[in-house]
Amino acid sequence: MKKTVLTLTLAASVLGLAACGNSGDEKVVTSKVGDVTQEQLYKELKETAGDQALQLIMIEKVLENKYKVSDKEVDARYKEQKEQIEAQGQDLKTYLASQGMTEDTFKRYLKLNLLQEKAQTDGIKISDKEAKEYYDRTKKELKASHILVADEKEAKKIEAELKKDPKKFAELAKKNSTDQGTASKGGELGWFGPDQMVQEFTDAAYVMKKGEISEPVKSSYGYHIIKLEDTRVKEVSKSFDDEKDAIKQTLALKKAKAEDPNSTKLQEKIAKLMKDADIKIKDKDLKDALSSFLGSSK
Repeated sequence: MKKTVLTLTLAASVLGLAACGNSGDEKVVTSKVGDVTQEQLYKELKETAGDQALQLIMIEKVLENKYKVSDKEVDARYKEQKEQIEAQGQDLKTYLASQGMTEDTFKRYLKLNLLQEKAQTDGIKISDKEAKEYYDRTKKELKASHILVADEKEAKKIEAELKKDPKKFAELAKKNSTDQGTASKGGELGWFGPDQMVQEFTDAAYVMKKGEISEPVKSSYGYHIIKLEDTRVKEVSKSFDDEKDAIKQTLALKKAKAEDPNSTKLQEKIAKLMKDADIKIKDKDLKDALSSFLGSSK
């Protein structure tokens, strides 16, 4: 996040200075060792991050032209991020200052993220049934342990041992699991909700019964053998109807990322929007800034 936000901050600075027009000789700094004019500062910012800044500005413009993000959505995402930062023991204002950001720049970054998410999820449909299943999961937390191994053959071997003696789960986790963070604890993961584990793990764990041990579950990390230790009900403050739209967006984004993990389709969408926008770069120093979207200029 830091690099993207820093670039966005520079983009805002470049854009602001560019809007000054003919005021290039106006001094932004005076000193005994020399002054700094707006033109000098603009040139330095352009050379430092001009290409990235122009890319971000134009991505923002073409996405805003097609998709809408309300102030309410930005404020909700801002609140969510604020809570996450404060949960880590940091003050939001102090954190933003350490990143060289203002509150406005941070909100602009969040808005750009939301615009990109809307582009990613455009055309993806989530049914009410899928949304309701997800909502019901949010009312339930699980406590589980797992044994993680690299290949299926080894996982099947451990599964066979557990069928003979399920009480050996912790012992086998300590001996075989490649998850360094949990192996020494017998594979204990503690309590978690539906968004805290990889999807394959979550899908398997949430249909298990207390005390049950799963078959090997494949994920990007390897093969998991899961033991469901316990379940508990979690209080949910909002009704399904209140949460339905947000849940559908969350699930659509998950599906989009699973189908397009490298964001190739998103880049293609942005490239098409830029080509349709008939963009002409007048500054020769920035003529190739959008070449990854528009192709090299001749």
